[in-house]
Amino acid sequence: MLSSLFHRVRHFAYYLASSIKNRGVAMFGAYLLVQTGWLVVFAPLSIMVSEKLMAWHGLQGVANQQLLGFFLSPSGYLFAIWFVAMALFNFFLQQGVVTLLLAQHEVNRRSVSQAIRLLITRLWLIARLAFLQSALLISIACTLLFLGRWLFGLMLADWDINYYLEQQRDQLWFYLAVFCVGGLPLALWLGSKWLSWWFALPFCMLQKKPLLAQLRDSSELSFGQRKLILLLNVVWFGLRAAMLFLLIAGIIWLMRLSLNWWTPQSVSALSLFSFGLAVISGGAIISFVDTWLYASIQFYLFKLSLKQQHESLHHEHRQLLRENHRLHLGLRLMFLAMLLIAASEVNEDIQGFSLRFSEPREVMVMGHRAGGWLAQENSLEGLQKAINLGLPVTEIDIQLTADGQIVVIHDRDLRRLVGDESVVHLSSFAEIQQAFIKAGYSAPQALPVWLNKSAGKITLNLELKRYGDSLDLVPTLIAELNNYPYPVIISSLDDQLLSALKQQIKATPLEHRIKTAFIAAASVGESALLQKADMLIVNQQWVNPWRLLRAQQRGQQVHVWTVNSAVEVERLYYLRVNGIVTDSPIVVTQTLAGLEQLSEVEHAVNSLRYWLAF
Repeated sequence: MLSSLFHRVRHFAYYLASSIKNRGVAMFGAYLLVQTGWLVVFAPLSIMVSEKLMAWHGLQGVANQQLLGFFLSPSGYLFAIWFVAMALFNFFLQQGVVTLLLAQHEVNRRSVSQAIRLLITRLWLIARLAFLQSALLISIACTLLFLGRWLFGLMLADWDINYYLEQQRDQLWFYLAVFCVGGLPLALWLGSKWLSWWFALPFCMLQKKPLLAQLRDSSELSFGQRKLILLLNVVWFGLRAAMLFLLIAGIIWLMRLSLNWWTPQSVSALSLFSFGLAVISGGAIISFVDTWLYASIQFYLFKLSLKQQHESLHHEHRQLLRENHRLHLGLRLMFLAMLLIAASEVNEDIQGFSLRFSEPREVMVMGHRAGGWLAQENSLEGLQKAINLGLPVTEIDIQLTADGQIVVIHDRDLRRLVGDESVVHLSSFAEIQQAFIKAGYSAPQALPVWLNKSAGKITLNLELKRYGDSLDLVPTLIAELNNYPYPVIISSLDDQLLSALKQQIKATPLEHRIKTAFIAAASVGESALLQKADMLIVNQQWVNPWRLLRAQQRGQQVHVWTVNSAVEVERLYYLRVNGIVTDSPIVVTQTLAGLEQLSEVEHAVNSLRYWLAF
C-alpha cells in the first residue's frame, strides 16, 4: 500500500513538473487575460448590480442595526447570493482556463486561443454553476441567521447587542445546542453537496451537456471518493495558510535587509512605481501558482477517475479538445484594450499608495468612556484623569432619562454598573443617582456639569444612545449646547439619531462647532450618512487600507475603537488612521512616542509589513 501511494505521489509530481515546463507560460498568460477581463468587465458589473439591489431596499449602504434586517430581506438575500456568486464565478474562470490548458497538454495541443474560446462559450454554464452553489451557501447562512435572530431576540433593534451578550450569557449553552441541532444537519447536507459537485467544473469545461447532467455526472464520479476529496481540500487550505505566512515573513526579511542600503533621499517616483509594480507582479504570480496547483490536483484526480470508471467520457473529452477553435480578431483586440485599461488602473493605485507614505503621521488619542481604565467608566474622575494626561479628546456615552435629563451612562440598565434593575430611560435622574449612592459609588452628574468641567481643557465626544424609539435626546442636547462655545464631537451607532441632529443644527451657529462621527460597527456599502459624516469611528475588524484610503480621500477622519495593545497601536499607526479610541491611554501614548523615534528605514519596513498583511 505504501509503495502504491509513493508511486502515485511520484507520478503526480512528474505530472506537475511536466505541465509547468510545457504549458507554464501559456497558463500564466491565459490566467492574466481572464483576471484582467474579470476586473474590467465583471467587477464593475458586480458593483453596479449590488448598488441596484441596495437601492431596491431603499438604501445606498447599511450599517450596524440595519445589517440584520437587510440580509433577511428579499433584496438582502439576493445581494448576498449575487456577491458570493461573483466571487465563485471569478474563481471558476481562473480555474477553468487552467483546467482547459492542462487538458490540452493531455492531447498535445498548444493553443491558448482555443482555451479562451472554449472558456467564453462556457461562460453562461459557469455562471449558473456559481449561482447554484452560491444560493445553497446563502440559504444555509440565512437560515442560521434567522434562527439566531429569533433566539437572541434581535428583532428588538432598539436594544444594544452588548446587552444581550452581557446579560443573557447564562442562556448561551441553550442557544448553542439549538444552533447545533438546527444548523449542523443543514451544514452537513451542504458539505455533501459540495463534495458531490467538486468535479462539476471540469465537466462543464470538457463536455457539451446541460448543467443538471453535468452535476449528475459529477455526483457519480465523486461517489466513493468524498473522503479523499475532503482530505485533499483540508490539507490544501492548511498548506496554503502556512505558505502564505512564510511568504510574507520572507518578503519582510528581504525588505528589511535591502532597505538598509536605501536612504529616503534616494527614493524617487520611478523607484516607487517600479517597487509597486514588482509587488503587484509578485502577487499575480503567487495567485496564479495557487490557482494552478488547486486546478492541477482537481484535474489529475478527475482524469484518473474517468479512466477507471468512464472511458467513453474520457474519449469524448479528448475529441472536443482536438477540435479547431480560433479566437476572433475582435476578441483579441478586446483583450488588448482590457490590459491597457488595467495598466492605467494599476498606475493610479500605485500613485495613491506612494502618496500614502509622504503624508505626516499624526494620531489623535481619544479616551474611552472618559478615562478608560484609569477610573470608573463615564465618571468625572475619569474625565479629570484624561485632562491631566493631556488627551485632546475623550468619549462619553449620553442618554435621556424619563424626566428629560441627559445622563452619562453607557448601558440600557444599571445591573452591570451597580447591580440595580433600573432601566435608564424609564427612570428619573434622581432615581439613577440614588441607585449609585446606595451601591457605594459617587452619583453620576448631568451633562451640564461635564460641559463646565471640560470647557477649554478637553474636547468631548458625546456618543448618543437610545434604547427605545424616541428621538427626544437630540433637541434636549442641542438646547444644552447652544450656550457652550467650544467644539464638540457628536457620534452614534444610530443613524436616525445622527441624521436628526445634522438636520436640526443645519444653518445654525452649532453647525460650525459640532463635528459628527458615524460609528460603523459593521457595514455593507456606504450609506449617505457614512459618506457625509465628518469622522468615522470604526472597529478594528473594519479597518483595511482600501477603506481607509477611500474615506480619507473624501476628507473624513478615521478613528478606531477600542484599541488597548501596543501591537495593534503600531499596526494602526502604519495604516495611517487619524485616531485611536482606547481604555489604556498611557499605553497608547507611550507606544506612539516610541514609534516616533524610529528611523525612516524602519518606518518604511514596518509600513510595508502591515500593508502587505492585507
